[in-house]
Amino acid sequence: MTLIEQIQSLVSQLPPEKQSEALEFVNHLHQQLAEAAQPDRRRPLRDHPAFGSWRERKIDALQYEQALRAEWDQRA
Repeated sequence: MTLIEQIQSLVSQLPPEKQSEALEFVNHLHQQLAEAAQPDRRRPLRDHPAFGSWRERKIDALQYEQALRAEWDQRA
């Protein structure tokens, strides 16, 4: 008996609502395979909303970082 025949035999013995669940699960597996086969569609970093968020603050981010680190050093 092939694997497909075994699956068909077992599924046919289930009540209709469980057969529907089995079908949904198989569809879910197909969807996972399709998604895994697609190339990664990440958008470029420059398109991320956080990129350039300091631009409008009129603050030099490096000076801000240095001041913050100096503050931390004083607390330690």
